[in-house]
Amino acid sequence: MEDTMSNKNEPITNPALKQAMERMHKGEHSREAQMVTLQMLLKAQLLAPVSVTQGKGDAQIHFQLLSTQDDRAFFPAFTDLEELHRCFDKPDQQTLVLAFADYARMILKDKSAQGLVVNPLGNSLTLEQSLVEFLDKVQKEENKEEL
Repeated sequence: MEDTMSNKNEPITNPALKQAMERMHKGEHSREAQMVTLQMLLKAQLLAPVSVTQGKGDAQIHFQLLSTQDDRAFFPAFTDLEELHRCFDKPDQQTLVLAFADYARMILKDKSAQGLVVNPLGNSLTLEQSLVEFLDKVQKEENKEEL
């Protein structure tokens, strides 16, 4: 299985996804608008805030979680640095570039997170664990068909 995690030095931007999320926040909730937004999310490269600690010869990566008022944890994901800095404004904030499939694996394997929230302090998109699982299955089926 190909690892979709990336550490490229190219800036991560997702203008089409951000625009689609903005349209949804402005009230465009048609099924088509939702499907377009979710399809863009499945293809996006997102920024994941992490902290990295060096051990003896290896590094430990710790993914940040955000908690809701009712103590439910979600992995935050960001479309670009501007959105990341709204939530994590440390100049030395470490990040990894992840695809949706990476988040899905973590959410479905670990169970410590209830889902994923994209741009939590902007025009956010929240995906509960059940929707993450469904989209992960859809994406895997699409990938099989492309082979």
